Amino acid sequence: MNSKRIVISLATFTAVAGIAYWISVFSGIFPVTELVPGYKTWFMSFPIADSWLFICAILAAVFTVRGHPLAVLFAPITGASLIFLGLYAFMYGYNTGLLFILTPDEIIEIVIKVYCLSAGSMLIYHGWKLTAPLSPGKVDTALS
Repeated sequence: MNSKRIVISLATFTAVAGIAYWISVFSGIFPVTELVPGYKTWFMSFPIADSWLFICAILAAVFTVRGHPLAVLFAPITGASLIFLGLYAFMYGYNTGLLFILTPDEIIEIVIKVYCLSAGSMLIYHGWKLTAPLSPGKVDTALS
């Protein structure tokens, strides 16, 4: 699979799955309970930051489909946002001990953390690889 398809697939899945996740939270399908003191408040602080992530993911997918040079910007921004989210959530789970309570809900959260770290890394790598095909002739990067 080439970098263009990887970026489109990961960015689209990130946006669609993330939006579906928050719809399920706000509709009560995935209820948020106070597992440790302050958990619900911490958890509910993410919708705006996640919205930023979803907007970047949508823009990464759209710009990559269109072959627009801004894909090279938005794919790594999406990846970095995913890595930040994954590391932040991992450390919260570790520090509170939630990471070691293997309820079905926490297993879903662990899968999300692993997805954030792996998909984030792949979006940075493959987003950067889009530089050459989207900028034929001269690749103008901060490293050149």
